[in-house]
This record gives sequence, structure tokens and C-alpha cells, in this order.
Amino acid sequence: MTVEVDKLAPARPGYFYPAFIASLALNLLFVGLFAAAAWHHYEKSLSANEPGLLAFVRQLPENRQDAVRNEITGARAAMKDLRADVRKSWIDANAMLTEEPFDKAKFVEALAKLRESENVFKTALNNALAETAASLSPEERKILQSWREKRRPNVLRSQGEPAKDGAKPE
Repeated sequence: MTVEVDKLAPARPGYFYPAFIASLALNLLFVGLFAAAAWHHYEKSLSANEPGLLAFVRQLPENRQDAVRNEITGARAAMKDLRADVRKSWIDANAMLTEEPFDKAKFVEALAKLRESENVFKTALNNALAETAASLSPEERKILQSWREKRRPNVLRSQGEPAKDGAKPE
């Protein structure tokens, strides 16, 4: 049995396949570089939005920012274990919801432990805020007060007042 080859099709030179592979590699290189640039831009934009009280520090005069930032990050480091305890208590209490048979007394006890660990953590947060405020000048405390007013929690909003994102509360 013989197979007829289309003799009319032009023969491709041998360097086409390596050229196609090189072109594909070059395209992937540019796509990778573009993705890396986008990723790093995203990372920088995240660092510009410092969480919590560190966002307030950017509103202070340049010569005070480092000292206040160091004080806040030191307080955060000191509260790391308290935050981990709150997280563990929450996970433990939440895991009890699917245990069979459900033990209401154990669940109430776990919620009480969660509430206690949250209270210890929030007390430490409040004490750190008070220490930071004590180290600020009167003008800097005014900046802190206006920053906190803008960030007030949703629990302090009246029923018809819109939330931070502009959505109507339920």
C-alpha cells in the first residue's frame, strides 16, 4: 500500500520550527514580565493602604511619622499572642457547631471563653491607643480624632445612615 504525498504543498525550511519555538518563548517572556509588573504594582498599592492606626500615621508631620509608627508596630507585636488566642477561641467555638451530638452547655462555655479573650484583646488595643494618644501633641490628637471619626464602626451609625461603602444597612 502506498500513500500519495501532496507534491503541490510547498516544502517548509528547517528553521521554521525553531523560529516558532523562539517566538513562543519571547511571547511568554513578555506576558510574564507584564504579569510581574502588574503584581508588584498591586503589592505597592496594598502597602500604601496601611491597616488600622498605621493609616493615621501618614497624616502626621514627616518628622513624627517614624516615632509614632514604631510605637504602633511595637504595640501590635505585643498583642500578637492575644490576637492568636482570639482566633483560636473563635475557631474552637465555631467547630462545635457541627459536632454531634451538639452540646449546648459546651458551646455556651466556648462562646464565653471567646468573649473573654476578645475582651482581653480589646482592652490591650484600647490601652495601646491611649498610650499612642498620650505621646501625641494636641494638634496631632486632633488629627487622630478626625481620623477616628471617619472610621467609626458601623455599630455607632444610626439606622438610616449609610455604611462606609455607601450601601444601605439592613
